[in-house]
Amino acid sequence: MKIACFSVAALDFFPQQNEHFAGGNSLNQAVRFRQLGHETAFIGPLGTDAAGERIFDLLQRRGVDLTGLYRLDGSTASNRIVNDERGERFGVEGAWQNGVYADYLLSQADWALLGACDVWATHVNGPNFAEALRRKPADKFMAVDFLHLREYAVLEQHPGAIDIAYFGGTSDMADELLRLSRETASLLVLTLGAEGSIAFRGGMSYPQPALPLDKVLDTTGCGDAFQAGFTSEYLKGGDIPAALLAGAELGRLAASSFGGVPW
Repeated sequence: MKIACFSVAALDFFPQQNEHFAGGNSLNQAVRFRQLGHETAFIGPLGTDAAGERIFDLLQRRGVDLTGLYRLDGSTASNRIVNDERGERFGVEGAWQNGVYADYLLSQADWALLGACDVWATHVNGPNFAEALRRKPADKFMAVDFLHLREYAVLEQHPGAIDIAYFGGTSDMADELLRLSRETASLLVLTLGAEGSIAFRGGMSYPQPALPLDKVLDTTGCGDAFQAGFTSEYLKGGDIPAALLAGAELGRLAASSFGGVPW
């Protein structure tokens, strides 16, 4: 089984530590899937700057297939991240810079590479998401990160296209997702940070408490790690409680260090 992660890779600056760390949804997941032993491809752009060089080197060292990675003239996407005393991250207004990712569209060669992969992992507001919904064959498995966006209509408009829909948010979303789970074939998963996570399918809910951790250093990339752990375990046999636990375990590991993934 081969997993394709197609979206953004970025370099995150942490001013409190005065350090840069690799980040971005698809970079984080590609590294985590490889950590779990999966053949994994990253598809997307990096700039020709030093940030792009560091990220390219990281992905190469981790054994990620970089056939679909392109070095484009310009800057790699970047962000600035600050943590509170509990390790919870919060964004700095205006800090996110798209760089070469801004309008990057997959080529026909990229879509062919995706076609050779069994699992597609991406996020809902990426520039290639709408086209991925249109092109996805029935025999491919798609896991989509909806971030904190309540874009429930996407599931209703594309029944059967998305196999797992991940939402990061608050417990007030649970009732709506439970209702939605009765109307969609998609498995819905809500991550709640320190409150754990809940999966919804067919009008049933499956709660998973957060696992204990002595010290949360940084929650950046915890959701991405959770998704990789959940998807990987779920694909073994569809065991939702086991997948929730696997996601929680990998998310806990991510919270014990700074950045989306270690260098």
